Amino acid sequence: MRKYTTTFQVFLTLALATACGSSSSNIGGNGARVDGGGSGGAGAGGGTGTGAVGPVVSPSTCHKFGDVCASGSDCCSQICDAKTNTCATSVGACAAAGAPCGTSTECCSLACVNGTCGSGACISDGNACTSGASCCSGTCTGGKCVALNTTCKTAGNTCAADGDCCSKLCYSGHCQLGSSFCVQQGDLCSRPTDCCSGICDIASGKTVGTCAAPPSGATYCQDGVDGTVCTGCGDCCSRLCAPYGPTGVKICQPASGCHVDGDLCRDNKDCCGAAGTGLPGDGNVTCEKSGSSKIGICRNPQSCNPQGDVCHYQNYACSISSARNDCCGGVGNSGVCQLDALGVPRCNGLGNTCRKSGETCASTDDCCDKAPCVPDASGTLKCAASSACVPSGGSCTINGDCCVGSSCVVATGSTNGTCSVPPAPPGSGGSAPVDAGSGGKTGSGGTSATGGTSSICALYGQKCTTSADCCSGVPCDQGICQILLQ
Repeated sequence: MRKYTTTFQVFLTLALATACGSSSSNIGGNGARVDGGGSGGAGAGGGTGTGAVGPVVSPSTCHKFGDVCASGSDCCSQICDAKTNTCATSVGACAAAGAPCGTSTECCSLACVNGTCGSGACISDGNACTSGASCCSGTCTGGKCVALNTTCKTAGNTCAADGDCCSKLCYSGHCQLGSSFCVQQGDLCSRPTDCCSGICDIASGKTVGTCAAPPSGATYCQDGVDGTVCTGCGDCCSRLCAPYGPTGVKICQPASGCHVDGDLCRDNKDCCGAAGTGLPGDGNVTCEKSGSSKIGICRNPQSCNPQGDVCHYQNYACSISSARNDCCGGVGNSGVCQLDALGVPRCNGLGNTCRKSGETCASTDDCCDKAPCVPDASGTLKCAASSACVPSGGSCTINGDCCVGSSCVVATGSTNGTCSVPPAPPGSGGSAPVDAGSGGKTGSGGTSATGGTSSICALYGQKCTTSADCCSGVPCDQGICQILLQ
């Protein structure tokens, strides 16, 4: 039996890893989701001591929600939780009070008044207001802030328990957006790429709205797309529901390589079972989109389950996967359904063979010597020329493809990502080490309090030699930073 352990509060996650910026949302700059992120270095500067972090100068350099901090001046929100030594704020990437803003989601306070981020928290639904800009919902009618929905509380509103919030994260008495690397259904958004679903419904004349449900179509997994909060594996398209970051909120974890049945896509090539791969189940799946929509879903296979798709598996981290037991490489209990390196149950019908450099693949597990399975210039997933990590600027689908110090930036629904290095936070002396395990954690690269220089830690899924190489206390298991399986 294989189970995940959280002894040192390590978490199986592919999460946000961008620096705080007023032009960013909590899914990364230019609407791209950034997989990775973690709990920072040993100190506020990312070194072995407390580090030296300068005052907040601009929202492009301050630390965001969950980042390691020494004092409030380190954080965009100017709030450093003494219990966890992490920044407490309502938005994953936010601007401090007084910074210019276009919408409330850019501000840590979630209040953008006259183009400037407010110094206090936004006004909760039902309370007195004089303008919509000061309300968490962005709407003031009849002198009171009006809720954006009737099912859950959106970010910034007061709360008593996690269940009150759309994000399922109530922190310091307010609903937070930081429960995942993307915004949950019903919660506050200002652009489609903010949302796990890729859809943000904004009323005419407003600057904020709420994240809608994912695109519908022919799939047995309708709502459990990557990043969605979950209670069990049956909720997720990837069939893996595991904690995200320091909050402990469970989310649907992304699968590496091709996207599984029901998950988001932009092109047929994004889906497991796309035509032209030459793998078991070739051509069984297409990206089903409605009308002129740019984002759709990987529909149910039109025959057996293709290579890389989810499948029925017993006795793993989530007990039993409810996906059908019908892999093209071998139906029934043939042993073809296997857990990949990240713990997702997937069809693997290659037997004792492996795919060579330049050949098509569904995930890294298909490639000889576990070489990265990454998109080529045309967006087709192929095994890399070497089992070595992908350097900055190279193609990727998840953080595990990239070399240490780099993370995978990928647009919602796409498998065509790029390994890139995030900028260093204030007070640093070099590039920022990105931590694995939570949303948007960055260390600094600056000098530690003891005079030593911090090193860059490896993200979840990246290569390692010892556990000391990995961010956030994640173990080094079989040369990869990943949760120990037993």
